Amino acid sequence: MHLIVRASIAAAVFALASGSALAASNLQVVDSHSVSLFTASGGAFGPGRAISPTLWQVKYDSNTFLAFCLDPNVAVSNSANNYSSSAFAASDSVKRLYEGYYASSIANVSTSVDSAAAFQLALWELNNDNANLLTGGLRFRNLSNAVVMQANSMLGVATGNGAIQNLYNYTSLTSVNPASQTLLSVSPVPEAQTWAMLVAGLGLLGFMARRRNAGAA
Repeated sequence: MHLIVRASIAAAVFALASGSALAASNLQVVDSHSVSLFTASGGAFGPGRAISPTLWQVKYDSNTFLAFCLDPNVAVSNSANNYSSSAFAASDSVKRLYEGYYASSIANVSTSVDSAAAFQLALWELNNDNANLLTGGLRFRNLSNAVVMQANSMLGVATGNGAIQNLYNYTSLTSVNPASQTLLSVSPVPEAQTWAMLVAGLGLLGFMARRRNAGAA
């Protein structure tokens, strides 16, 4: 849990500088949590090819945070890579996925990686395929696997009509050289009350500083 809290805070700091593309920076994989699955029916993964949906902990531009993969057909490089960051235009379905399951998926990864793996499968489907785990390019023979079944439930919510609260800012990390997975990280959007309290606090500090200066004069 300590890892998740630290990574979330770092991601929030990192996202403040990621509204537009930045110069390439070094990215390193610090840790990973994954589970192996396979697609018996082929598709983009190939017949029976093993895949490992993974939650990554990465260090980028001096910040350490958690990230999921956006491209299921590219392996992550184990060596340091040059990556560029930019704001990611998340679809409504991706937003529903994150708002409904992201926090719980990373919170449970210390005891069970299945929820994070299911989240990754759902993200791949929404970003790269047809949001159906039984058809299309990223498909499974059936939903009997517990992780696949959980991912299917997540997709049902993500593609539904639930209200979108815009709880997160989304940042993509794209490999410059050599080729590696494109990663997606998020950071919480500060609530209006939080911004108001921050502005009020800064104003109060400024007022007190002026009073001290006036008293000294």
